[in-house]
Amino acid sequence: MPKIILLNEDTACRIAAGEVIERPVSILKELVENSLDAGADLVNIAIANGGIGAIEVVDNGCGISQEDTPLAFHRHATSKIKSSADLEDIHTLGFRGEALPSIASVAHLTIKTKVPTNQEGFRMVIQGGQVLQNGPVGCPVGTMISVKDIFFNTPARRKHLKSKTTEGGLIADFVYKMALIKPQTKFIFNHNGREIFRSSGSGKLRDVLASVYDVRAAKMMLPIAGEEDGVKVEGYISKPELSRSTRQHITVAVNGRLVHSSAVNTALEQAYRGMLTVGRYPVAVILIWLPPDQVDVNVHPAKMEIKMANDEQVMNLVTSATNKVLRETDLIPRKSKLPADSEPYKLYFPRDIKQYNRPIEGNWESKQVFTAACIPAVPALTQGGEGELSKDQVANAGCDLLPTHTTEANYACSQLAEVAIDYENNSDFPELRVIGQLMNTYILTQTGDGFFVVDQHAAHERILFEKFLDRLNRSIPEVQYLLTPVNISLRLHEKELLQEYAANLKAVGFVLEDFGRDSYLLRGIPVDCSPGQSEQLIADLAETIIERGKLGDAENKHAVAALLACKAAIKAGERLSMEAMQMLIARLARADEPYTCPHGRPTTISFTRRELDVMFKRT
Repeated sequence: MPKIILLNEDTACRIAAGEVIERPVSILKELVENSLDAGADLVNIAIANGGIGAIEVVDNGCGISQEDTPLAFHRHATSKIKSSADLEDIHTLGFRGEALPSIASVAHLTIKTKVPTNQEGFRMVIQGGQVLQNGPVGCPVGTMISVKDIFFNTPARRKHLKSKTTEGGLIADFVYKMALIKPQTKFIFNHNGREIFRSSGSGKLRDVLASVYDVRAAKMMLPIAGEEDGVKVEGYISKPELSRSTRQHITVAVNGRLVHSSAVNTALEQAYRGMLTVGRYPVAVILIWLPPDQVDVNVHPAKMEIKMANDEQVMNLVTSATNKVLRETDLIPRKSKLPADSEPYKLYFPRDIKQYNRPIEGNWESKQVFTAACIPAVPALTQGGEGELSKDQVANAGCDLLPTHTTEANYACSQLAEVAIDYENNSDFPELRVIGQLMNTYILTQTGDGFFVVDQHAAHERILFEKFLDRLNRSIPEVQYLLTPVNISLRLHEKELLQEYAANLKAVGFVLEDFGRDSYLLRGIPVDCSPGQSEQLIADLAETIIERGKLGDAENKHAVAALLACKAAIKAGERLSMEAMQMLIARLARADEPYTCPHGRPTTISFTRRELDVMFKRT
């Protein structure tokens, strides 16, 4: 029988590090929280190589005395609680006493710290948990901690880190969120010697929103507030026109602690129900305040997950506060989908415009507007002449212009006609005849002895996915150039991530031009995508890459093609003409895998004549 032994301090710290320190952003989180607990209103953060190379945090807090500094690197040593009773009344971000010893056990750490009452500071150098140097040092009041060679003695953990860009993106996202929930603190963030972000520390959340996103996005944010039975909710939510493809831009803090809260996410989704399409989420900063004894922050070593005694009350308060603001606000988008300086019938075109345009059949009941999207862009677009057509000239030009319509569905349908007629049908897919549309979502079809229901979004998604994937594999882009380039504002780590995917983006049809530190100029988009979606597509691509991390080449292509197909495909709820539906079914029949969308959902379900007869008791 194995004998029970007491683990030594080094082994215990490395085990604790496995729970507390998952990646570079975990280290930064612990250091920043210590700075804030020390009363700092200025936190200067610098990282190298995405935080894998080095992390440094300098604050102007109260510092640590020479006597206490060595104790801070022992497990379960903390100045923030004295007994178990204090766990019921936590007012600080840290309290477990595991952060510093855990970090020091898996990295090279240097600390310089000074308290206001001392003339000199104190310095310690620790490597893998072993103290190499310590003694007096000259330094300002506050604390500086430098961490290098992270996971040098745990190669398995270091090996499984993501790319430098991805790890750096996670750190940047954390810094932004901390700045949002602590607007009274000035955060300065540098990466590889370059300043990425600086918040004002003014205490005004809207100022931080403008710094984290941009001024335009900040103007689309609405303040919320609510209070009930000792529970208080405040913050900002976005108008429905400002949304994201993931929940990553929902920032939640409870009593000043950044947390993950499925309850708050659910409450927000309930409040926005009917205002956002499926798969879209608001941008939000939700600050929740409630009595400390109603929160258990000791349920996870990283303290990102908490338990609230009154989840349902908090959810109701978030939902009601959000609903109130959305009801009282004019939510009509003010910005046109067309460029500000464009006019109907104003076109730039190649010399031989006829060869690039074909008539499209479909449901043209909505108002027709001729814009840059009328011309599927080709290399000749930039080589030929350019000019303008008046309304009368358009009518008499003798060329078949592709009309663009006020709905994304009509635009998506029009792209179905851009298909060569020599495709062969999938031999296994039945020949379906369209008989109608159900709930503006499902296409009803029949064969000689069966009844088929086709999900219009899933079907179109499959068609476009294979088309985009083919372009990626062959690196033959099909581009539509925009009349007026769109300035895309990105956070720097998002821009760096897109640069990693530059080859895939170019192959699928995006034409991006570097336009300064945190911007791209979008000059062209894939021909199957609506110009009105261009800015949102870039934002969604960045979020997808951040969420999924670094992928292999084949996985990259699949993810990019699937995202673009989902965004460009006809949506549920869009009314289609009989011609458009038949066109969609014909294209689906030519697909390599017509039975599922790229996410695995079925495109088609069927009922045989016999199954229908049994249901209606005709047999």
